[in-house]
Amino acid sequence: MAHDTFHDYLRQVPLFADLDDDELDAVGQAVTNLDLKAGSVLMHQGTPAHDMVIVVHGTLEVTRDGAHYATITDGGFAGELGLLTHSPRFSTIAAATDVTLLHIDGRAFSALLHDVPQIAVKMLPVVAARAIENADD
Repeated sequence: MAHDTFHDYLRQVPLFADLDDDELDAVGQAVTNLDLKAGSVLMHQGTPAHDMVIVVHGTLEVTRDGAHYATITDGGFAGELGLLTHSPRFSTIAAATDVTLLHIDGRAFSALLHDVPQIAVKMLPVVAARAIENADD
């Protein structure tokens, strides 16, 4: 993905919408591309959180206690709550279709927040809204 295209794409992701160009560059240093086939399981409910993903193309299915909970499509993200709170996964996330993802592992995410702490502040409203939404379920 070209630099400008990458920035434009990340700006459409609610989690990163308020970041400036330098902050988006920092995020760009932390992400890797990941292509998975339909049926691949990315995260298992109850396991430690070590990464997060952003959907570039495709669909992820979220299940909780074995039941369908949500669908995540292009621009959506998963895994940020567990990563930020160092808590076990709330849900299982699997590829419902072939997917292209941006992947951020826990070490890269921690380094990102250490190097550019204002990113955490800008992410907080989106993450807090998701936490409240999950608490209501």
